[in-house]
Amino acid sequence: MNGIRDVVVGLYCLVGAGLAAQGVRYLIASQFMHYHQDVIREGWVQLQEGEQRLMLGLLKGFGAGLFCVGFIIIFGALGPVRDDAYRAHWLLAALTIGYTGLLMHITRVALLPKAAPIAVTTTMLGLSIAAAICSFIG
Repeated sequence: MNGIRDVVVGLYCLVGAGLAAQGVRYLIASQFMHYHQDVIREGWVQLQEGEQRLMLGLLKGFGAGLFCVGFIIIFGALGPVRDDAYRAHWLLAALTIGYTGLLMHITRVALLPKAAPIAVTTTMLGLSIAAAICSFIG
């Protein structure tokens, strides 16, 4: 029983760390990523100052959300889930599957089909589903 709980905690921590790392990437960005450029077909320097400021604000706001959600997932996994608090299992399952599922959908709609974030968010969703299944089995 303890072994499965350790797997659950590890999977949730991996998802949380992945989301937090993506958040940091966007928080420290000084311009949009190459896959954003591929979609809008404009280089960073081709954008007007106001457009650059808006894009950076959106990226940093998205990064802040990713970072905070990732941190909350890790905190929840290392505390209440590890301590086997019943509602924590439901909360983390809903949070991770809901957030990564919506994130995967949004990246598929917003970016071109081969963009790296699509694979990353799909992997995070898969790990979230695996963690939830293990959590409820254990």
